[in-house]
Amino acid sequence: QCCPGQNGGKNYVCPSAPPGWGAGRCEIEHKIIDCLAQGLNPSPKPPPLSPPPSSVDCPYGEVTTPCIIGADGNITQDCLLGSAGVSTVVSVDRLTVFQGARLVVARDSGVDVKVAASGITLHGELWAGCEGGASDAFMGKLLLEFVGDGAALLRSFVGHNMHESQLSEKGMLVTNTGRLELHGAPKESWHYLAANAEVGATQLILDASVDWQLGDEVVVGSTSTNREESEVAVISSVSGPMVSLQKPLTYPHKGDFTGRGARLNAPVGLRTHNVKLRGRMADGSDDNEAAAWQACFRLHSTCQAGRCQSTATVKAGCFGGHTLFLQHSQVHVEHAEFTNMGQNMVMARYPVHWHLAGNASGQYVRRSSMHNNFQRCTTVHGTADVLVAENVCHETFGHAFYLEDGIETGNTFQRNLVVNANPGAAVCSDFQGGGFLQLGPSGFWITNPDNSFLDNHVVGVGTGYWFTFPSSSSPSEGSRPGQCELAPGSRHSCSDAKYGAGGVFGPSRRYFDDLRHGYGPESWWTNQEQARTPVRLFRGNVVSGSHRGIYVDGRVFSSSDAFLSKDLPGGSIPCFGDGCPTCSGPLEGSFTWAPMTFNKSLHPRDRQYRYTANLFEDFYAAHILGYTQLDESRGLWVSGGVILFRGAVFLDTRVVAAAFMDLTGGCARASQEAPPGFTVAFEDSLFLSGPSSDAFFEIYDAGLYVARSRWATTPGTGAQFFVAKPKVAFGGNGNPIYFHESGPLGVFAQDSHSEYFQWALELPGVVNGTSGPLLNIANFEPLAWQSPYIRGSYVYSTDMFGIGSREPCIIAADHASSNPEWGKMAILVSGQKACASYLYETPLRFSCGAAFGGYGLWCGDGVPLSQCPGVVNDARLWYQGLHPWIDAHPPSVGSQPQATTAAEPPSTPQAAEAPAKVTPLSSSAAGFECSFPVPPPVSTPFFWDITCRRGDLGCNADGQHMECRWCNFGLFPSCPSPPPAAGGDSEDDDDKVSEAVREVMWGCVGLLTC
Repeated sequence: QCCPGQNGGKNYVCPSAPPGWGAGRCEIEHKIIDCLAQGLNPSPKPPPLSPPPSSVDCPYGEVTTPCIIGADGNITQDCLLGSAGVSTVVSVDRLTVFQGARLVVARDSGVDVKVAASGITLHGELWAGCEGGASDAFMGKLLLEFVGDGAALLRSFVGHNMHESQLSEKGMLVTNTGRLELHGAPKESWHYLAANAEVGATQLILDASVDWQLGDEVVVGSTSTNREESEVAVISSVSGPMVSLQKPLTYPHKGDFTGRGARLNAPVGLRTHNVKLRGRMADGSDDNEAAAWQACFRLHSTCQAGRCQSTATVKAGCFGGHTLFLQHSQVHVEHAEFTNMGQNMVMARYPVHWHLAGNASGQYVRRSSMHNNFQRCTTVHGTADVLVAENVCHETFGHAFYLEDGIETGNTFQRNLVVNANPGAAVCSDFQGGGFLQLGPSGFWITNPDNSFLDNHVVGVGTGYWFTFPSSSSPSEGSRPGQCELAPGSRHSCSDAKYGAGGVFGPSRRYFDDLRHGYGPESWWTNQEQARTPVRLFRGNVVSGSHRGIYVDGRVFSSSDAFLSKDLPGGSIPCFGDGCPTCSGPLEGSFTWAPMTFNKSLHPRDRQYRYTANLFEDFYAAHILGYTQLDESRGLWVSGGVILFRGAVFLDTRVVAAAFMDLTGGCARASQEAPPGFTVAFEDSLFLSGPSSDAFFEIYDAGLYVARSRWATTPGTGAQFFVAKPKVAFGGNGNPIYFHESGPLGVFAQDSHSEYFQWALELPGVVNGTSGPLLNIANFEPLAWQSPYIRGSYVYSTDMFGIGSREPCIIAADHASSNPEWGKMAILVSGQKACASYLYETPLRFSCGAAFGGYGLWCGDGVPLSQCPGVVNDARLWYQGLHPWIDAHPPSVGSQPQATTAAEPPSTPQAAEAPAKVTPLSSSAAGFECSFPVPPPVSTPFFWDITCRRGDLGCNADGQHMECRWCNFGLFPSCPSPPPAAGGDSEDDDDKVSEAVREVMWGCVGLLTC
């Protein structure tokens, strides 16, 4: 008895409770069986349940009794299904393998088995082949077909709970005692072209030999900005790496990139396998089933303008099969094909789906294909440590590979190919449009960075790799006291909160807070800080023919909208309005990522933090051009992140990179050499322009550091292209683009034998430093010239981009000047002394550290910002020590602060201390100093700004000296609103301000008038 004594002494029995649960209370509205904890006396911190064992056994030879399956579809004991040379068809309403029974499909090459059912439930085991290669694999033909009509849709829609009859509606449910083993005939999953395939070609030359066969289907990925140039071909013969096709190609596909450039070639992926799982949409014939997907595509197109003409019609026309793997199930799938799977606009119904499975170590889906499906390809939901590898995902709706609730850790996504994920409507970010401009779907929707992503390739999506984490939970998601938001100034800022920057969305919070599931509310797994966690591994990933490459921003507040309804069309799926919890926030700065090292096994209140950086290795982005909003089309956009890109390659992207500040206010470094506060750094990276290119780098709020990197133009590059431009209508005074040992390809002698650049020197038509004129560096035309801060928009090179004298140089904004070699509306400042003078007279905008206002307890353990390990408290100190500054303008005594060494991590939490005093910068030659009738606290940073004038942007520091200013976002959340007399439009007004008001304004807000 699960809940003795509850509800007046009565026990309520769940009719389909999992085995061993006994009596309990059914909470359908919460989508779980919620047996009350009273009477269970659980231990407060039970250890996590042991992971299920890997598949090492094989039942063939043990199971020989032929299956006799009755009309009820119940299998209660071991049996063997099928035999060579015989076509076996099983058609039942529901097929159920009971616990302890094994349904084994004969694996000989002549076996042909079809199982058609409205639902398959595995309390026991289903086997088709075993691990171990061709000798152990299933070599026959197996079709598992899921059938269902409109009534099934209603049951599936209403039954989003733990009742097995609903969970298996037109799909397969593997329960907590079930096991699924599908091991199809081994075949190579996908490869790259090794030679160009032109229009009309009937042969593909791949980079390796393949074992594909006559009649197999492949998809050839687009190598342009047009995703429609990805096309399906049917094989007529194979000889080693040479694949002959039954019909000529319609579009050209690149295959002549060599060396490190080979990942820019077209991917070719296998779509067909001998083990197939299919949702029946028509009469079961291959042609009509394929046509049904096209019909769904046409229906779904009515939902792409922020509305659906007929939600019920779309759901019914896109109602495929699905799989669902519960906690403690065992799943090993390889060389299988999933098609017409997924139930569009119905949550929890996907082609491959681990659902609240917890620790699933050793489980996998690999070397399989998922094509022409109705919702996603693979969803890992509330699950850790699964392997998703070498799969081909072609034509689906919504985010393709999906980490759902943000709790998922330790999963590995390796060498998966995504081709054409179409806008969906299960969650708001699946589509494109809306006031906040949803730019989905993504190839990989990443809500937890503690996972690994290796050698994946994405073609034809909205965003290749979208990072957005549950940095807090909305009230509907069960937020806890102490959860916080990273952005200073927000209502529940981590600057003031004690707990961490993380959360868990959706059912995972409710399910894994329950101690019976092996975790509980005190477990580290339910107390993660995703927005402070560095990515576990991100290497060798590619995106092409898409709107954006990497996007770190676009905060969401839930993994699902309110959808449960007993009526169709019912609910609020699709939820298109910007107010929907699953809609990503404004495109810039709605989210931030501040990676740190900490002991995640500790409770957040006991953790200590040290800044670190994310390392993204060998990332490739090509042919990135927006098809919804051009201005948001970039190879990468990063809000915070502190990411070092090493060995990256960008080709024909409209803009390579732009970045937003780290909203925690910390001045972290992406590398040892990079300036503090610059959120993105590139090392050993290559930038190649193309017909779509407008600029490599956008000058904006966060600085970009480019070291030991090269760029070149390729044929078709337009005259509008420049290496750097300000973000459109940017007002200036941002952090600059900083170049070190970087310049045009071929200028540096080592390029000819560099592992990173040598291959690019051999590209036909490439204009580089040895074969043509220097490419224009900067175009400042897009600046908002009315801003008083335009001097803060510039690019800086330590060595004149490797050209000529190799002196330091600055290319800066100047409305009246243009240099045909260097840029438009730009001046060239060259030489050590000239650069030092320019920098000295140009106030720098560092939105971090002391210059950001000295936020306090953002580290989460009481360590003030000035002592947070691994951070530079005042980034201005770093810049003042730059060569050539230090040689040309030695600091006057007392006029500049001294750099300090970051402290080591404290052994115990320390009490908050005020940040060190920041002495104002001054020009002794001009005799200017900041003086105040009422001195501000030492924690208030201020500096002399000769560009600040009355009526212009910025904040006055004391109401008298207009040039002594301190810019801030506004009132702190805890600040009382000042009385009307606290601010004035003239200096005389300041005399009327009471001392009490001055204390409020200085001590809390940090300024007098804005």
